[in-house]
Amino acid sequence: MRVPTKPKRGKRSPFYWWRRWKSHQYLPVRKGLLARIQNGDFEYSELFDWAKYEMKYKQDELDEFVKNYQGKDDPKTDSLYRDIERRYQKRYNKLFEDACEVEHRHLTSLAEALAKKFKVNKKKIETIMETFGGTTEDLYLYVDKNKYTI
Repeated sequence: MRVPTKPKRGKRSPFYWWRRWKSHQYLPVRKGLLARIQNGDFEYSELFDWAKYEMKYKQDELDEFVKNYQGKDDPKTDSLYRDIERRYQKRYNKLFEDACEVEHRHLTSLAEALAKKFKVNKKKIETIMETFGGTTEDLYLYVDKNKYTI
């Protein structure tokens, strides 16, 4: 996994302080389901990757702290070491929590949108989604082609 460099501090929203990168820009519902699928509105969230990056940044900062530590005791027992761990762990937890919520929202809204667009039962769409092996756009085309037989 290639980890990007840690971004510098910029403008921060007090509501999303744990996000370091710019979030995905969703298209409005009126643009249509296929356009939203092509825009990536229902794809796997980058927040999971961002959470992994936080663990790497944490380890980098902890290694730097241990390398430059000038105390007499073990650096891992120092309160600054624990503060670094706590800070990154909190950001990781918030990112992972957000990622789970976004992933759930993507899956449920995709199933609802497909069911509404093609007038198919939502439970049948969810069953297809569980076993379907292609992309989201392929799923859309599959449901469109088979909407009368589902």
